[in-house]
Amino acid sequence: MSSKKRRAPGVNDLRPFEQAAVLTTLARRRDAVGEAVREEIERLLAGVDPEAIASEVQFDLEHIDVDAIADRSGSDRYGYTAPHEAAWQMLEETLEPHLERLRWYHDAGRDEACDAYALGVLRGIYDFDHDSDAEWKAWSPDDAREAFGWVLGAWQKHRKGSAVRQAMRDQLANWCPGWERDAS
Repeated sequence: MSSKKRRAPGVNDLRPFEQAAVLTTLARRRDAVGEAVREEIERLLAGVDPEAIASEVQFDLEHIDVDAIADRSGSDRYGYTAPHEAAWQMLEETLEPHLERLRWYHDAGRDEACDAYALGVLRGIYDFDHDSDAEWKAWSPDDAREAFGWVLGAWQKHRKGSAVRQAMRDQLANWCPGWERDAS
C-alpha cells in the first residue's frame, strides 16, 4: 500500500487539446462560471501589447531550426530545394500564426488591436533583421526584409484609409527607423 497522498489534477496535467476542450466547455456554460471565462477571454484578446508581440516574433524567428532547414534543402523526388528556399518556407510557417491572429482581429472588428498586433509583428521582424545573428540568416539574408513587406501588405489589405495607414507609417518611423527600405 502506498502512503502517498493523491493530488488533485490541474490544468497543467492536461494536454493542450484537453485544455482547449475544458475551456470551450466552460465558456459555453450559461452561468457565472461561463461568464467569468468569457470575460477573461475578452480581457486577454483586448490587451494587445506590441512590445510583447515583437519580442515573441523575434524569439520565434531566432529559433528557426537550422537543421530543419538543412533537412528540407537538397534533392528529393520532386526536384531540388535550395537552402534559401527552405529558409523562406520556415519563416513563412513561423509567421503564419501571427498573420492568422491579425486576420482574426480584423474579422472580429477589433481595428485597434489589429493595428497594434501588426505593429508588434513588424517590429519583431525588424528587430530580428537588425539585431539577430541567427545562423540561418546567412542562407537567406534578405528574407526578413521581404517578410516585413509581406506582413505590412497583409495588414494593408485589411486596413484601408489614408489616416490609418499614415498612423502606421508614423509608428513604424518611430519604432523601426528605415523601415521603408525593409518594406520595399
